Amino acid sequence: MEEREANESTCLLRSQDGHDSAPQPESSIAPSARRTILVVAAIQIVLNIGSYVSFAAQLAILQGIVCKGYYEQGPPLSGDDDRCKVDAVQSEVAFINGWKDVFEMLPAIILAVPYGALADRIGRKKIFLLAIVGIGMNDLWMRMIFWFSNVFPVRAVWFGGLWQMIGAGAASLSSISHVMLADVCPSDQRTTAFSQLQSAIMIAQFIFVPIGGTMVSINPWIPMLISSGVTALGFLGALIFLPETLPPAECDAGITSVTNNHHDNQPTSTGAKYGFHIRWTNLVASSAAKMTWARQNARLVVVLVCFFSCSIGQQASGSLLLQYASKRLNWSLGKASYLVSLGAGINLIVHAIGIPGLSTLLLWHLKLHEIAKDKRIAQISGFFLVLGTSIIFAAGSWTMLVLGQVLYSMGLAFSVPARSIVTSMVEKRHLAALYTTISVLRYSGMLTGGPLFAGAFSWGLRQGGLWIGMPYLLACGCFALALLTVSTAPTAGKVPRAVGGEDGDDMDSRDP
Repeated sequence: MEEREANESTCLLRSQDGHDSAPQPESSIAPSARRTILVVAAIQIVLNIGSYVSFAAQLAILQGIVCKGYYEQGPPLSGDDDRCKVDAVQSEVAFINGWKDVFEMLPAIILAVPYGALADRIGRKKIFLLAIVGIGMNDLWMRMIFWFSNVFPVRAVWFGGLWQMIGAGAASLSSISHVMLADVCPSDQRTTAFSQLQSAIMIAQFIFVPIGGTMVSINPWIPMLISSGVTALGFLGALIFLPETLPPAECDAGITSVTNNHHDNQPTSTGAKYGFHIRWTNLVASSAAKMTWARQNARLVVVLVCFFSCSIGQQASGSLLLQYASKRLNWSLGKASYLVSLGAGINLIVHAIGIPGLSTLLLWHLKLHEIAKDKRIAQISGFFLVLGTSIIFAAGSWTMLVLGQVLYSMGLAFSVPARSIVTSMVEKRHLAALYTTISVLRYSGMLTGGPLFAGAFSWGLRQGGLWIGMPYLLACGCFALALLTVSTAPTAGKVPRAVGGEDGDDMDSRDP
């Protein structure tokens, strides 16, 4: 029997199964875990400052380049010139941005799962650093194309996505950040920790999108240069301060497994000729095992769909929202950027106050099960996403557009409870693979949504009137699907079978 030192906080009575008979109402987070959460959040703030400070500037520079090429001759045009709001220019800008997202996402989607598996073997921090390098190189490529736009065709920004092969870019950055938090947080604190991480991102968006938008009127290259410098600072901060959260035993086991596999895969005189046949057989067997796993865990697979459909819907925001507001209400890009800041402010309040407060209310006052609590929060968030995008679609005035943005932003916390739900449905040793799968689904949604909404926006511009907001009608449908799929989640955790069937169907001991 395990012995432990007694102190004034030690329970004197135990139940028959050896557990304390009076469990604490809420698990506490260890000081080291709190430090990890703060460091991850701080690094995410720095990296997102680099992203959001150049948000409006990047669109303004691209719009100016396209506009200059459209008119060919005449005085130089800025991205905010009224002549750049013609449908031909706006359609081309949306087309370039949509397919740029596709080419940036493809390497991340293809390589995110291998990098996630590698993070389970060699550690989280190494993959995190590689992802920052890939993102930084991609941004530098885009800036080079924009600066030398008289030499390179502007569509050459699409090739920047090749840099995402280093570390799988933003897909790995997001998944590894959440894995590190899951490594150190108890289950009943997981949703709050995820929400705090999202709050850190929202702080950067709330403050620095309007700052960058204001700088556009001075010189759009100022925020672009600031962005590159801040990204480099984020890499140095991660290199120096970010801890490794992968348990040492698992890391050692992963290294041993890699070494053994290396020796096992060495060619021999008797087995080399059958190498291709063996690899093909293993591939077929692995695919069959995954299909079997999907059938046995259909409920988890259905819930995971919500990340894909929600990610598609979210592509209607961002730079497309700036174009939509600029075209529909004749706003400047700097003024339209305040919509993004407003949304970030609302989202920050929801993550920092709304989600923790609602979690406490549902968990301790209404006595809901942890998963049931997360499911209710996800359903409420999904409802706001559907309502907000439907209002943005129909908005004919700035008041309705602002109202729609507020409601939409209130629902952007959807992925936090949804991620906690699926976390409770798998074993902890599979977390990195699960979170990488979520990132792949999310970035697959980005890949799909970019060109989809670019095409919908171009179609809406041709139709005119209400149909300019066509991307938001499509987004409303995507969020409705996400709400439907997350509603199928169970209200008590079940650990699914592992791929290959080595694990049983162990039920979670908690009651619904």
